[in-house]
Amino acid sequence: MEDNKYYEQIKSEDWDAIVAKAKANPQKNDGGNLCGYEYLGSCLAMFPSGKYYMPWACSNVTEEEAAEDEEYREALEAVAEENGGWIAAGEGDPCDVFFVISLEEE
Repeated sequence: MEDNKYYEQIKSEDWDAIVAKAKANPQKNDGGNLCGYEYLGSCLAMFPSGKYYMPWACSNVTEEEAAEDEEYREALEAVAEENGGWIAAGEGDPCDVFFVISLEEE
């Protein structure tokens, strides 16, 4: 990740607090597993392009914007994984970005 320009920025967030808040917000996911969720923000505010788009819709996003967003998402997912979780979109609003962590006993 050292070549990802967003990695250090994302890693510098207070991930201990994000993980703690997620653990304090338990919910059952679609598979019936107990997970903790913490809202990180809207992709419209977080991602470099500030856009929500579908990969096949090329009219509202340039290739450069898509590449920047992908680089940001890769860094976000890497940091989430380093903290024991993953990134998910909201069920009610796909623009919502959540950090999710399993709360199931291992």
